[in-house]
Amino acid sequence: MKRLAALLIAGVAVVAGACSSSSTPNAAQSKTDITQAYDKLFNFADKSLPDKEAVVEGGASLKTALDQGLTSPLASGVAGASVSSVTILSDSQCATHKVPTPCASVAYSLLSSSGQAVLSGQVGYATYSTGKWLVAKVTICGLLDSLYSVTGQKGTPPGCPTP
Repeated sequence: MKRLAALLIAGVAVVAGACSSSSTPNAAQSKTDITQAYDKLFNFADKSLPDKEAVVEGGASLKTALDQGLTSPLASGVAGASVSSVTILSDSQCATHKVPTPCASVAYSLLSSSGQAVLSGQVGYATYSTGKWLVAKVTICGLLDSLYSVTGQKGTPPGCPTP
């Protein structure tokens, strides 16, 4: 009986360990995955809205705002992103930046089709959800807010929180 109890406890521990490790991002792979998400989102030469929604936290709720961004004349010169660094943040740092945990700070630049930086030295965030890194909603909403300001639009982009 004691042996059966020990086996059950060991089995539960293995299952619990497997479940918890699948929800934790692999640090070695994080920069690659985040870079791919940022590049896919900011490659405005590719107008596929579903592809962009898929790499953004809450992407479906931002569909209208993403579409507005993609059709903006300002977006026509952006063809990708270059991520220079990724820093995994603590839970309290994620909370400070209003990003779900686990999260990361991302230093990036937006690139032209020739690979030149058109907007450099940016800091954004990524969040790890359902086994993949996503561009944090606060990052894209911040850029969409800037687009609204530059183009004279009033209000908050659809799907973005009110500041």
